[in-house]
Amino acid sequence: MPTKSKKDYYAVLGVARGANDKEIKSAYRKLARKFHPDANAGDPAAEERFKEISEAFAVLSDQEKRQQYDQGGHDAFGAGFDPFAGFDVRTSGMGDLSDLFEMFMGGGAGRRGRRGAVGRRGRDLTHAIRLPFKEAIQGSTVDIQVPRVGVCGTCGGRGSQGASGCASCHGSGTRRESQRVKIRIPAGIEDGGKLRLRGKGDAGSGGAPSGDLFLEVRIDPHPSLNRDGRNLQTDVTIGIGTATLGGRVRVPTLSGSTEIQVPAGVRSGQKLRIRGEGVPAGDDRVAGDLLARIVIQAPTDLDEESRKLIEEFRQRNPDS
Repeated sequence: MPTKSKKDYYAVLGVARGANDKEIKSAYRKLARKFHPDANAGDPAAEERFKEISEAFAVLSDQEKRQQYDQGGHDAFGAGFDPFAGFDVRTSGMGDLSDLFEMFMGGGAGRRGRRGAVGRRGRDLTHAIRLPFKEAIQGSTVDIQVPRVGVCGTCGGRGSQGASGCASCHGSGTRRESQRVKIRIPAGIEDGGKLRLRGKGDAGSGGAPSGDLFLEVRIDPHPSLNRDGRNLQTDVTIGIGTATLGGRVRVPTLSGSTEIQVPAGVRSGQKLRIRGEGVPAGDDRVAGDLLARIVIQAPTDLDEESRKLIEEFRQRNPDS
C-alpha cells in the first residue's frame, strides 16, 4: 500500500507538475546517468535514488498513471501496485537506458513475452460507480460486486480433468462469476476520474494473467455546493439590509454549516472566502477553500411603512 512517506514523483525528478513529456524525459535521462549504479559502485544511496527516479519516470511517462497520480497522489494506487507494469522503456524514447531500467523491472518485458506464448491475457473491464458528493470530496471506501470471467474452480483453469475436458467449463478453463471488490477512493477525486485495479479484470487463458479493472467514478450533485478545482462554491442569499449594513449569516459547508461575517456594502456576485473548507489537504496538496457567492435579493412584498422608508432612502441617496 502506498504510504505518506513516499516522495512526490514530480519532486523526485525535479520538474513542475505541468511539465510536458519532453521535460520529464530530459530530467529522467540526466538523473539516471548521474545515479547509474555502474557509476556509483558500492553506493547503496545512489542505487536507492536510481530506483526512486525510475519509479517516478515509469508513472509520469504513462498518461493514464499520471492522470491517476495527479488526481489522488500515491493513494490513487491500490495495494500491490507495480509502477513498472505495462511499461516498456524501449518505446518510451529512452531505449539507450533500457538496460538500466530492466535491472529494477526484473526483465519484465521478457516475462510478458513468455506468458504470451502460453495463453491469452484476460480482458480489461470498465465498471461505473456512483459516489455521493461528500464521499468524493472527503474520500471513501466502497464495496461493490463486479461481473467477470473467473478461473474455473473445478479444473483450476486448466480446461481439463485428467485425460478428458472439464465438464464444468467445457474446456475453456473459465467461468462467469460475481467478484467482490473493495477499493479506497482517494479524497478529492473528480467526476469522470478512473481508478485501475490490476488483475481484477477477466481471467486469462492457459495460465496467462488476468486483465485489469477500471472503475469510472460518477459523482452525484450536492444540493447547495459545487466544485471548482480544489475549492468548493455556494450561493448565499441576503437582503438589502444585510448587504448595506453588514451582518452575520450562515453558510452551508460539506460538514453542515458555519457562520460568517458579511461586510457592509457587499456587492452581489462578490465571493467571500472561508479558508480550509474546500477539498481536504493530502499528498502535497493544501486544503481548498469554500467560496460563498453573495446574491442580494430585493424584497417583493413590502408593507406601506417599509415602502415609504425605502422611498425616503432613494430620495436621500439618488445614486444608490
